Amino acid sequence: MNEVLLGEEGTPGHGAAVAGTADVVIRLENVVKKFGEYTAVESADFDIAEGEFFSMLGPSGCGKTTTLRMIAGFEQPTAGRILLDGVDVSNTPPHKRNVNTVFQNYALFPHMSVFDNVAFGLRNAKVPEAEVTKRVTDLLEIVRLPEYAKRRPNQLSGGQQQRIALARALVNLPKALLLDEPLGALDLKLRQAMQLELKRIQREVGITFIFVTHDQEEALTMSDRIAVMTQGRTDQIGTPTQIYHQPTTAFVAGFIGTANLLPVTVRSHEGTTVTVDSRSGSQFRVPSGGRSHQPGSDVTLMIRPERLVPSFAPVDGVAGGSIPTTVTSLVFQGPVVRCEVQTDMGSALVAHLGPEDDPGRLSVGSRVDMTWAYEGAYLVPEAIDPEAAGITQSN
Repeated sequence: MNEVLLGEEGTPGHGAAVAGTADVVIRLENVVKKFGEYTAVESADFDIAEGEFFSMLGPSGCGKTTTLRMIAGFEQPTAGRILLDGVDVSNTPPHKRNVNTVFQNYALFPHMSVFDNVAFGLRNAKVPEAEVTKRVTDLLEIVRLPEYAKRRPNQLSGGQQQRIALARALVNLPKALLLDEPLGALDLKLRQAMQLELKRIQREVGITFIFVTHDQEEALTMSDRIAVMTQGRTDQIGTPTQIYHQPTTAFVAGFIGTANLLPVTVRSHEGTTVTVDSRSGSQFRVPSGGRSHQPGSDVTLMIRPERLVPSFAPVDGVAGGSIPTTVTSLVFQGPVVRCEVQTDMGSALVAHLGPEDDPGRLSVGSRVDMTWAYEGAYLVPEAIDPEAAGITQSN
């Protein structure tokens, strides 16, 4: 579950290069989609590489599904171009684009066997039956369901039905497979298992997957790159590691996982170190992250919960900062203890404490300084905007 906890008083486009040197399969050039006066997608401008697992991640209404539907051909852009293998397909109907889509409703033919469901597209294209048999058999092996070839869809579990839907979409060898929240109907454990299965299948077939989800865990688990979207805009495109550890906006920092966000003001920038002032009057030294930070500018200090440790626990690396707090909640969550604390100014922070942090020494009401290593903090180059990020500052 994502959450944002504010501390003391509280870019995208072709520059986000495709991974490696792979060829570009899909290119969006300043794509805009309006429905009347409402702008659903605002200037989407990015590339997707051949063989890449690319996810569009964001809350409901951010424009991710509309963008996917424009790539599929179910919607036409109001402005801009969509290129498939370098050819403008902005106004090409879906059946003439070499892409396939898998929806949350798998839409398998109930009266057909698994084999015939997967073979349907090939037979419709008049592919010779020997080739049909070979390709369907190969795909059923890849999705690990060859023994189910003669069964009907209603004899399969939800996860099995999804894999058959994937096989049916992949058997025609599209340039890209588009997936619109296909795991949403599955229970938690099956959804987690299918995340790994999807990534395995994608690697084996080598086809570009474009995946739409609002679930950060899904995107982080499966993706080569992620486009984080909000209010029709693409806020950031990057690898899962970049998105999690180096967010470029306060929205991305707060939307991906759990984040402690503190509004701070830059005091000075010397070399690779930035000194910032917090609203409580404390000063912290933070890595610059390779950016230039102007003195007097308002920015956001991000500390992930796994980076916060109580002062009696060893800090992994050079000490970077410390905040006096009072423990308000301790919840055992298996591998970690979730520790919620309140600063002296009344703001909430959260830490995920492992056995090495000795959480047993804490209790509700304990006074403790929460500390972090110098490398454990990150400066997001914009001020927190609680209203725009959909978050509420603690009182």
